Amino acid sequence: MAEAATNTEKRLQTCAFCQARCADVHFCPACRRIQPLSAETDFFSFLGLPRRLRLNAAELEKSFYSLSRQFHPDYFMGASQAEQQASMERSSMLNDAYRALRGNVTRAQYLLSLEGYKEAEKKPPADLLEEVFELNMRVEELKTAKRIAVEGEIGEARSSLEEALSSLRARLAEIDQRLLALFEQWDDIFERGNAASEKKPVLDRMSELLSHRSYISNLVRDIREEL
Repeated sequence: MAEAATNTEKRLQTCAFCQARCADVHFCPACRRIQPLSAETDFFSFLGLPRRLRLNAAELEKSFYSLSRQFHPDYFMGASQAEQQASMERSSMLNDAYRALRGNVTRAQYLLSLEGYKEAEKKPPADLLEEVFELNMRVEELKTAKRIAVEGEIGEARSSLEEALSSLRARLAEIDQRLLALFEQWDDIFERGNAASEKKPVLDRMSELLSHRSYISNLVRDIREEL
């Protein structure tokens, strides 16, 4: 727990206006003026959240709207140029943070980026390779049927692709369930101290699943467009 606590501990810094020592917060507790963004601030710390993957959506939304009001540029129209700039920077980062953290997939992707992972190449699961080849053939068959306007073949090709689409969506749902299980593992490791030897296998598996998910999502998109 001790190491986990350091991940959410506020970094000490100096107020840009009154020079008071304060934590890495949005407003100086001494002079109450909005602070410029620190280059070290990430989306989790910006929203006052630990680097966990199971977040309370209602609390996240509540924090977002509360900070939106506090950072709104209208409140800083008579303030200094530096404060106006800080309000715009924090408003922009707030929107980016909310978009990234409110979804399970984007939140996992962001965590991986913080942990030094680059976006994984989109690859199909090994057991899907043969099916992908078959799907590509079905898509080409539908394109050909449309081009030569053979109604019976168009209907048959559509039916085949719709069946495949249903199967792919089931795979996505399965991947999402496996991701949620990894979220639980990650949060447990975080609570116990973020041991590198424990978290790397979880992050590696998460990266692999997200790669598979992205590949299948692209397949679903392509098939839907053709249908």
